[in-house]
Amino acid sequence: MNSQIALRKLIRFALIYGPSRALFKAAGRLRLQIPFIALRLRRKKLDIAIVGCGQFAYSAIGYFLFRRFGCRVLGCFDISPRAASTLARGLGVPHQCADIDALLALPGLRTVYIASNHASHADYAVRALGAGLDVYVEKPIAVNLVQLAQLERVRRQSSGRLFAGYNRPFSSAVLDLRSQLQPDPDAGISLQCFVAGHVLAVDHWYRRPGEGTRICGNVGHWLDLFVHILAWRGMPQYLDIALSWANDSERDDNLAITIATERKDLFSIMLTARHEPFEGINESIQFQHADTICKIDDFRRMVLWQGAHLQRRHYWPKDPGHRNAIAQPYSRAPARNWQEVLDSTLLMFYVADMVRNAQRQSIFVLPQARQSLENLIASR
Repeated sequence: MNSQIALRKLIRFALIYGPSRALFKAAGRLRLQIPFIALRLRRKKLDIAIVGCGQFAYSAIGYFLFRRFGCRVLGCFDISPRAASTLARGLGVPHQCADIDALLALPGLRTVYIASNHASHADYAVRALGAGLDVYVEKPIAVNLVQLAQLERVRRQSSGRLFAGYNRPFSSAVLDLRSQLQPDPDAGISLQCFVAGHVLAVDHWYRRPGEGTRICGNVGHWLDLFVHILAWRGMPQYLDIALSWANDSERDDNLAITIATERKDLFSIMLTARHEPFEGINESIQFQHADTICKIDDFRRMVLWQGAHLQRRHYWPKDPGHRNAIAQPYSRAPARNWQEVLDSTLLMFYVADMVRNAQRQSIFVLPQARQSLENLIASR
């Protein structure tokens, strides 16, 4: 990227996310020290650790923790020493640990944020929960049923708490929609998501066989949002799933998913990644239930109709929910119902398997999936 384009991107990001977040994003991409003197001065009690020190850990987790607490990160770990060292230098982290055991043994540690590669999330979370720590694990919380069963077994036994990094339910637009909605138990829900995502190279780590396909890597966000919204009214039992893809050799890219339920719900998501979006992921969401119609434009604007009543809302900086999601371990708000996360994860696994098997249509039976998980938890 030449300097002129890079400058334009920085300016555009500042207009979208605000100047400080744009600087964090740029510093994270360049692996630079954050250029804020206050970062060194605002030091609180050190009790947070970060596992996985890539761009998201630097520019999202690091940024929102800093905004809320100042310097509170005690230690970090990454399988790449360079990633760990640059994050430690940039965020003022005193302990760069050589392995996960050394990180979890740091005196005073209370909360662990996990943002490593997807296949490692569950294992790191199990170890941190086993140590009695609170854990925030980025999406996905697991990439297969065995991992999920192990994680859920330990979660139920641990004195620590577990939080999932699915951020859309914590966005201002979705929270505002929920506050205005009176769910009708007898009415269906329609939800449509159009997502222009990042272009992933053939050798991108998301594409490694053990990482769960792009369904776990990206699409799980909107499957989770669908489950979250269904839970406002009550979950269906049967989900009739249909898939279409543009390229047989990349079935998890340029993909359309349609889901219908026995409660007359209809959901669709199109993930398109034909060219890298200049402003990052761009998404449009449309919703209808009873007399409520809602359009959310890239979590920057929302239009809400309820009968004759019309509301328009603007969100600046852009708010896809990262701030509130990352704050979950320290929030006074009621925790998200964990069953929603389990249900969305089970649905995500099912869709991922359909993609792997080139299966275009199938019916996901939620009670059956829940029972399979319980059986696996009990068997070990």
